[in-house]
Amino acid sequence: MRDYWRAVREHAWETFWGAGVLGIVFTAYTLYYPPARPYIPWAVAWAILVAGYFIWRADHVRLLPKMTLGPLDTALYARTGVANQKRRYVQVIVACATEGSLEICRGQLLRISEWVGGKWEATHISETLDLLWSYVDEPTVTVEHGAPRRLDLLFVENTSRDIVLWTRMRIKLASASAPTASFKFDVRVAAKDCPPKYISIKVTFGDHWDDLTAEIIGNEP
Repeated sequence: MRDYWRAVREHAWETFWGAGVLGIVFTAYTLYYPPARPYIPWAVAWAILVAGYFIWRADHVRLLPKMTLGPLDTALYARTGVANQKRRYVQVIVACATEGSLEICRGQLLRISEWVGGKWEATHISETLDLLWSYVDEPTVTVEHGAPRRLDLLFVENTSRDIVLWTRMRIKLASASAPTASFKFDVRVAAKDCPPKYISIKVTFGDHWDDLTAEIIGNEP
C-alpha cells in the first residue's frame, strides 16, 4: 500500500500540472478570484482518481493479450517413426507480444488457392479447417509470453511427395512432383480476449521433394 500511494502521489502531481491541466486553470483562477475552500478537496480527489486510472492502465496494457504471427519455419524432420521416411513442414510461429497469455489459441485454414494462368484460382479446399499445433497435435493451446508456439500448416514426405494439410484428417491437397507449383493458404489465428489475425502464405514447390519456399504475402481477412 505504501508503494501504491507513493505512485498515486507522483502521478497525481503530474496529472495536476500536466495532462489534467487542472493546476494551470486553478492557478489562473486565483489571479482574479480568491480560491474557494470547497473546490480544493474536489480538485485533489479528481487528481487522485485520474492518477489511479493511469496506474491501473499501465498494468492493464501490460497484461492485455496481443498476438504476433511469423516468421515462417520450413523445418525438416528425419524421424517420423517410419523407416527411411522424412518430412518437410511449413509452420507459422505464433507468439504473445505482452506479458499476458493467449488462452484457447487456435489456428484455422480458411481456403487454398493455386496460381494458374497468372492469377489465383480456388481449389477444392474452400471451407474452414482447424489446424493442429506442432508436437501437441491439438487444435487449441495456451501461448505464454516468451514461449512461442509453432502452428503446423502442411508437410511433404519423401516417399509419396504428397502435400498433406496438418489437420485431424490429414487432407491431401496435391502432389509436389510438379515443379514450380504455387499455392496460397489463407490462415486465421485467434485467442480468448484477443482480436484474430489473418495472414496469406505462398508456398512454391521445386523439383526435389523437399525443395519448397514459403513466404507471407498478405495479412487481410
